[in-house]
Amino acid sequence: MYGDAMVEILSSLSVKNLLRFKCVSKSWYSLIANPSFISKHLKNVSTRLIVVYMDEDDGTDEYYHPTDLSCMFPDETLADLSVQDLDHQQPATGVLGGPYDGIYCIFGLRDRITLWNVATRDSRTLPNYGPTCPRNTKVYKTSVGFGLDPKRNDYKLIMIYTFWDERTTELHEFSLCTIYNLRTNSWRDLVCFKTIHYCIPHSHGCTYLDGLCHWLWELEDSKHKIIISFDMANEVFQEVQCPDIASSAYMETLDLYHDSLSLLFLNTTNNHYEIWVLKERIWSKHLCVTLIGVEEPLGVWKNGGFFVQSDSRPRRLLLYDPNTQEMRDLGLRSFWFSVYNFKESLIPVNGVDSFSDI
Repeated sequence: MYGDAMVEILSSLSVKNLLRFKCVSKSWYSLIANPSFISKHLKNVSTRLIVVYMDEDDGTDEYYHPTDLSCMFPDETLADLSVQDLDHQQPATGVLGGPYDGIYCIFGLRDRITLWNVATRDSRTLPNYGPTCPRNTKVYKTSVGFGLDPKRNDYKLIMIYTFWDERTTELHEFSLCTIYNLRTNSWRDLVCFKTIHYCIPHSHGCTYLDGLCHWLWELEDSKHKIIISFDMANEVFQEVQCPDIASSAYMETLDLYHDSLSLLFLNTTNNHYEIWVLKERIWSKHLCVTLIGVEEPLGVWKNGGFFVQSDSRPRRLLLYDPNTQEMRDLGLRSFWFSVYNFKESLIPVNGVDSFSDI
């Protein structure tokens, strides 16, 4: 019904415009709601920057209490540094996890979890779920992953619970993995697996790539970093070795660099900021640069750039561009920053039928 040129043009438009076009006719509605079109649009849409940070104390309010804020830079090139406030758009209060294909997970009080599509402003509160804790234990840490199961064309939320044994006052040797399926709107326990030899951070996010969720953990005995991957289709875990940088790496960040898994870190031996990229199971160094006046790598950006925060007080959010070898101040001030690459999407979180063919 529609020519390739028309579909190509529409798939490059913003979600805001496409939602308007759905009202033009039934045929336009069907096209834009089609899972194949949603998938194509997600591949074509540009990446934008979302920042979570803590507001600044100007000293005028004696009852000041620090608050986490979130904003988006609408200009994908970051030439225009004006920001869009996201806090007043959130459908629920809580800690943000993600984003994954344009969808955030909001972790609220009493284990309430809400899926939120930022672009369409649709949301879904998940059914209540409490992990079955082993005897004499309580939940100690939680790691989270979210992404597409390409075999079943269904989005899954992965929760890895680490337990504290109150009797021995040590970590329990097993962790529990549970899965939420968006299509069935239901939870299920997957497996208990031995994790006592890992040091697992508390994390509301993962790095998703090609049907795999990745987390950066640490081996308890050697303190070497290790990547744990979860296959969303086969639902199995596997280890991915990191480059041999354990003794000198500081503040490692697991990210994507040109659609490949990457590690951004500060090499404390020579004070270099380095990006290592994994391709065909081989790590290679793609960037090594010395920066002055900064103290922590935050994440990778388009065209090989990366974000850092300044060592001054208050912190400044900075972007280093390796092509121009310039450092840009993005205008935000805070005690700390978290940065996220965001791609708006048409993926529905309220209805599940649309996922059947993605």
